[in-house]
Amino acid sequence: LQVNIALALFYLLYAIVLKRDTFIGLRRFFFLSAILFSLLYPFIAISALGNLLTLDSFEVQGSAVTVLIGEPGMAMVVEGEGVSPASMSRKEIFSLLYIAVSLAFLIRFCIQLLSIYRIRRKSDKRVISGISVYQLKEEITPFSFFKLIFIHTGKHSESELSQILMHEQTHARQWHSVDIMLIEAVCLFSWWNPFVWLMKREMAINLEYLADNGVLREGVDSREYQYLLLQLT
Repeated sequence: LQVNIALALFYLLYAIVLKRDTFIGLRRFFFLSAILFSLLYPFIAISALGNLLTLDSFEVQGSAVTVLIGEPGMAMVVEGEGVSPASMSRKEIFSLLYIAVSLAFLIRFCIQLLSIYRIRRKSDKRVISGISVYQLKEEITPFSFFKLIFIHTGKHSESELSQILMHEQTHARQWHSVDIMLIEAVCLFSWWNPFVWLMKREMAINLEYLADNGVLREGVDSREYQYLLLQLT
């Protein structure tokens, strides 16, 4: 709960302060710092935050008192605290639902990683302009995963290949896959938090901005590059 409250607050701060600016490098630092802080701060012994966000502060404790009046006098019976079977079953149902959905997302994530491995095995490794790439046999949009670059060379001209390689090289050189893996891991366990999915989308868009900026810094004409992006889309 503490992690997800922090992530929601950080996303709202981003939406208010950073979403409309052009400091894309600062955005990436903000996202990574926000995720790492949200994951680590519940383990830090800060009593103020702990008392503010802990679940225990919302628990109501007490006991029921029953007064029985009879002959010849009055007796008082105090019923101890307890939890009804119905509330326990609801808690178990929600727990099982959370575990089941989390496992489903985890299986899906593992399948996605395996699919990249299968694509790598089916692809031919070659060198283009001094860059090692894996040539796709199917018409799949070019992508990179850490230092691996995948591209369908037969679908693009030499100038397009050059720009695509600049784009994917920026992803690989700046380790953008680390950001993706981190937010994917958060989504596995915070799938119920809509702010996490919004943050994931904004992180992916910002990484593309960073890669596009890397291409334009190499002197590529912006209008020509825009047409290439439109064609790939």
